[in-house]
Amino acid sequence: MNPDPASENDYTNSTATGERRKEPRIDSVSAMRLSVESCCLEGVTENVSGIGVLFFAGGDLRVSVELEENGARVTRKGRLVRVQRMSPENTGFAVEFDTE
Repeated sequence: MNPDPASENDYTNSTATGERRKEPRIDSVSAMRLSVESCCLEGVTENVSGIGVLFFAGGDLRVSVELEENGARVTRKGRLVRVQRMSPENTGFAVEFDTE
């Protein structure tokens, strides 16, 4: 008997769809605060235009994130791994937490 594909967890089939996440995501909408720990980030430019620059840095942009976990306010340290403009009014930031 073949299992119903519609009932399978999308995360368990992640390799078939090109998913690269290391952990499953849990939907969460709550207030949070991101603090940048680095005062300076040095790198090398890849290209420059009249409206911006793409550059690469050898180090991480270290951050602290204050958020709610299981009903309590906690601060987690990590590194900024991606920034993506979603719309003119909305930008997404991805932080990878340090392992404890």
